[in-house]
Amino acid sequence: MLPTKQHKAYCDFYDTVRDEEHLDARTTAMIGLAAAMARECQP
Repeated sequence: MLPTKQHKAYCDFYDTVRDEEHLDARTTAMIGLAAAMARECQP
C-alpha cells in the first residue's frame, strides 16, 4: 500500500472531497461511481 505520509495526504484529500460543502451527496456519489467505472472497477 502507500507509505504513511502519502496515506495521510490521500486520506486528508479524500475527507475534504467528501465533506459535501461544495457538492451535494448525490453528485459526490455520481462522481465516485464514474471514477470507479473509468478504472474498470465492478460495483
